[in-house]
Amino acid sequence: MNRQRILAVDDDPGMQGFYAQFLDEVYKDRFIGKVVGSAEEALDVLREEPLDLTILDWHLPGISGLDLLRALRADQRTSALGVIMVTARTASDDAVTALEAGADDHISKPFEEKVLLARIQSLARRRETTMLANSPCREGLALDLPGGSVLVDGELVHLQPKELELLSIFIGRPNIIHSHRFLWDTVWGYEHRDWERILIRLLYQLRRNLGPRWGSRLEAHRGLGYLLRV
Repeated sequence: MNRQRILAVDDDPGMQGFYAQFLDEVYKDRFIGKVVGSAEEALDVLREEPLDLTILDWHLPGISGLDLLRALRADQRTSALGVIMVTARTASDDAVTALEAGADDHISKPFEEKVLLARIQSLARRRETTMLANSPCREGLALDLPGGSVLVDGELVHLQPKELELLSIFIGRPNIIHSHRFLWDTVWGYEHRDWERILIRLLYQLRRNLGPRWGSRLEAHRGLGYLLRV
């Protein structure tokens, strides 16, 4: 199995030591790790080499972790990068903000090593399943999953990774109602107390990004779920 290339971004020396030991000593057979202390350093690394995943702290000097996340999602070169957001904040709205900004997962400090490993493995499995699937397409709608984009009636539209994953489900199983629970478990794969709120907001965003013709075909069925009518 190829080792995952992971960048950890945290300005706290204690956390930097934790990540360095986790990536380069304890699990060196699974990961190729690099640890930096700021968003600026992270951007320098990302310009130089391709990565699979970044573990990103919310509170960073200068550019915040949240702003860095938004920049990564807006840049085609890093839009498909896996991101786990780490924060000391406990308010649920902060987790919602991170996930809506494009984070694949969210962990609150303090956390155990085994929790981080489980989240990395879970994210890797979900991404591998998505990337290995045949890129589904319908007339006027085609996905480029590795490239992180979709062609809508010939026009290139940028989507967040979670939007792409959701859309691939709908295209692969058209005209079938998918429950909220099914969509969340398939795309996120972990529990969160605000999971339904996060899902509905992302579906709204996906519908808007698909434009009038295809967005209107992503139908909400009250109490049942969503389907893509083709």
